Amino acid sequence: MKKVIICITVLFLSGLFCAHTINEENMQYQNSFIIWSHSDIQPRSPEEKIQYEKAVKDISTNFTTVDMALMAGDIVQFSHFNEIYPWYLNTRKKAPVKEWLDIAGNHDWRAIGLYKKYINRQLHYSVTKGNLLILMMSNEIPGRPTYISDETFKWWKDMVVKNQDKIIITVTHGAIEGSGIMASHLNRLIILDSKRFRDILKKYRMDIWLSGHSHFPGWMPNMHNKNKDTGNTVFIDLGAIREDFLTQSESLIFFFRQDFPSVIIKRRNHGSGKYMSDDLVIPLSHPFSLH
Repeated sequence: MKKVIICITVLFLSGLFCAHTINEENMQYQNSFIIWSHSDIQPRSPEEKIQYEKAVKDISTNFTTVDMALMAGDIVQFSHFNEIYPWYLNTRKKAPVKEWLDIAGNHDWRAIGLYKKYINRQLHYSVTKGNLLILMMSNEIPGRPTYISDETFKWWKDMVVKNQDKIIITVTHGAIEGSGIMASHLNRLIILDSKRFRDILKKYRMDIWLSGHSHFPGWMPNMHNKNKDTGNTVFIDLGAIREDFLTQSESLIFFFRQDFPSVIIKRRNHGSGKYMSDDLVIPLSHPFSLH
């Protein structure tokens, strides 16, 4: 605590901001580009709304700034869409996040018109930060398996092929079949016709593929996998930020440091306000650079 107080005092006197993080546990990650990644909010009751509100409070308590948040689908469950979407937008304002990226999950398709009205009219899009390229692809029809059209696949393929000089992250709701993570073995949790994506990954480098949808707890095996058959892409299951049977409110936090050749990923339990396991360190195709 003394170190934190000294650091804040020095910053105040110098007029500089040297760190994104404000607690001692996070001090080693100061000056990182921070991404908060989560999925599957889906409140079915006021109590489950509180779970997400606590997660937002946990982030705001422990970070002064988060550069970006990725939400991998399923904001809603099955009703009250006109109330849930505005609640989500108002709740997330309390987190110190500069930029939010969302995609639609299968539950969001129960009111896709309202999703587009409140959240995002684009079902696929890209965002670039320095040499980091993020490709966001929503589910495109109702149903548990994630459907991505051939048109969207072509867009994704072109983005991957033309940006091999960048660190590339893809975000979808469902998992790639054959990726090796636990969710990829269940038909209801996969992306339909995943082979077309795997075929591209065999030829072109992509660093990380994030998916949600499973609601699997972080302690399960194969929640992430470096797949040698797809160019060493690392596939990661975000789990869910809603508490479910045998699960807690969980998310992942990414720490990219300038000119570092790897990214540090930490899985966080928002109920306990603690990280759940050792750091996951993933080598990147290029050192991260915001310049």
